[in-house]
Amino acid sequence: MVDNVRKILLVLVVGILGLSGYYFFVQSNIPVEKIALKALDAGIDIEIENFKVVHELGEGEKWELSADLAQVDQEKDLTLLTNVELIIRQEDKQKLWVVADSGSILNGNKDIQLEGHVKMIGNSKSVGERVGEKKPEAEK
Repeated sequence: MVDNVRKILLVLVVGILGLSGYYFFVQSNIPVEKIALKALDAGIDIEIENFKVVHELGEGEKWELSADLAQVDQEKDLTLLTNVELIIRQEDKQKLWVVADSGSILNGNKDIQLEGHVKMIGNSKSVGERVGEKKPEAEK
């Protein structure tokens, strides 16, 4: 009698494990992305595709930095960027876009340097305020 109960419990446990495995592997709709591993250039520790950083500055004011590729060199404390776009949103809902072919970030102090076809797009008042243009005395 005890052996029959053990056999029934064993069949029941195996059935539950099999059913849960079926639902976990077959029925789950969680997409699994392909991971591609490749050798990195000398000095590059981390490589990130579709890099994006969003930083809140204050009420309604923030900036977003994105790049097609970011390569981090921890020894030099430097991040190299490719196809860079910087969007600065101000309190008055104005936007400034800065685009460049490449750039770098000094990780220690967060200084950003842009190179190659650097363009700034925005209304002239916003651009003038950001680059430190002073108003003539007559306008004050």
